[in-house]
Amino acid sequence: MVKLKKIYPPERYEKFTDIKYLVEASAEKYGAKTLFKYFGPDGSQVHEMSYAEFGAACNSLGTALSAYGLLGKRLAILSESRPEWVVSYVVAIGGGGVVIPLDRELQVEQIKNFLILSETDTLVFSSAYEEAVLSMADSLDGIKYFISLDAPSGEIPRSVSNRLLFYSQLISVGHDMCAGGNDAYARAYKDIHEMSAIIFTSGTTGTSKGVMLSHSNILECIHASANMVNFGDKDTVLSVLPLHHTYETCCGILTPICIGATVCINNSLKYVLRNINLFKPTGMVLVPLFVSTIYKKICDEIRKKGKEKLVSRGISVTKAVRRVGIDLRGLVFSEIRKGLGGRLSKMICGGAALDYELVDRFDELGIQIAQGYGITECAPLVSVNPYTNLKYGSVGVPIKGSSIKILKTDENGVESEAETGSVGEICVKGPHVMLGYYNNPEATAAAFTSDGFFRTGDLGYVDDEGYIFITGRLKNVIILSNGKNIYPEEIEEYLCKLEAICECVVVARDVNGEMMLTAVVYPEYSLFEGASPDEIKDRIKADIMAVNKHLPVFKQIRNIEIKKNEFEKTTSKKIIRYKV
Repeated sequence: MVKLKKIYPPERYEKFTDIKYLVEASAEKYGAKTLFKYFGPDGSQVHEMSYAEFGAACNSLGTALSAYGLLGKRLAILSESRPEWVVSYVVAIGGGGVVIPLDRELQVEQIKNFLILSETDTLVFSSAYEEAVLSMADSLDGIKYFISLDAPSGEIPRSVSNRLLFYSQLISVGHDMCAGGNDAYARAYKDIHEMSAIIFTSGTTGTSKGVMLSHSNILECIHASANMVNFGDKDTVLSVLPLHHTYETCCGILTPICIGATVCINNSLKYVLRNINLFKPTGMVLVPLFVSTIYKKICDEIRKKGKEKLVSRGISVTKAVRRVGIDLRGLVFSEIRKGLGGRLSKMICGGAALDYELVDRFDELGIQIAQGYGITECAPLVSVNPYTNLKYGSVGVPIKGSSIKILKTDENGVESEAETGSVGEICVKGPHVMLGYYNNPEATAAAFTSDGFFRTGDLGYVDDEGYIFITGRLKNVIILSNGKNIYPEEIEEYLCKLEAICECVVVARDVNGEMMLTAVVYPEYSLFEGASPDEIKDRIKADIMAVNKHLPVFKQIRNIEIKKNEFEKTTSKKIIRYKV
């Protein structure tokens, strides 16, 4: 195992024993301070929720659920980002149960499959998904209750109405129960090392995997995140990523609650830049797509105003004076930073590979970007660039209490631990690593080494100071610039059922400067005797477009390549993907 010379900032925040205590302690410490700023139903008016109000909502909902026998059960959430989503998440885990955050971009059939597979007892949903929920309710006999976050938009079918509860009513009932001395939620307990969350990879039930995270896994990552980045109770954070992402839940929501920051919830990806100016955040937790989008906006504004040379001179001057300990970036680039709300000074970036040049470009303007590295199976943090010892080009050092080793495989398929600086598969061990994949012992066994290290599927190396550098991917998973994980086998499962396709592989291709999901297809040529290449491609394109209608937008095939010959295969007849 590589012996790491880890460099950590001083520990400023305690490790909480459970999420219920975390919320309770923050509510007591920060009281009337604003925790959430968020848009109301009409998308125009901004509302606020204090730390005390959030803590009270958690107690009220948890206590009300106890009356329905739902504490300690399994609760799924299907909703846009909003405070009620976070309350439901906290209560599910805090009440000793299991939370199942659902990707709201999934198709109805996929959502239904996940609800059945996870043996969900309760589904919390918002009005945006009312139609979808009602359409599948009759086939979800295992769900005892549906909890609507909003008033119904129309008449509720009788078959559903007897299982339908409303969030606002539960909060009211729970409040009265708490006032009357009911402490069922406060007393609820479960071993924190048992499963508390199931996070599904998107896809069909045949290829999807449910990552099982314990209460302890999540607490470890909150603790690491809070202490490794330079955020505190004076910060305002803009939450942009969907809450079903473990990265956002842990780093963008629960960590700010731990440290006493204010979280402003973005209401639409279309309005990110508008909302940056509205909420004036001091920090953001992002994926590379948003970092590059923000920088492009900055460059566009500079060009529009014809200030390219002025900005270039400003960068040269500020770099020169920084060498003697004088930092004038805030003053020189105040107009540029005003376009980002005027207070933005730091960003945490993870979820996918970031162009390191962007780190330098933002640093020139006085905005620090610290990269981290994670994977859902690690709840999600593997490493973070410590704010006291940033190293550009690296994704940081492993979180405290964890171990990293790099495994390389020789030409004979024999694994061994790599030397410092040598590239191999990054493997992780620690209290943040998942319990396994839900009801999938084969996949769980394959994910770990014989000595208990989780195989990330990422290639990289560790330098002599213990910093991790990512160099590529071993697994087939494709990571888009927006942080979305695409498991090509999930899409291939659909495509290979098409009559016109003999074999196919889904990859990411650079098409005119844009990374596109591409289906590389070897057609069933026996069906196309006498057909021209264009006719064959048109038929396959039409079939794939039909499949796209059943996939989330980010998983839809946008480019097609036709092969004349079969794919090159191993002796066991598996397609050699890296040669595609």
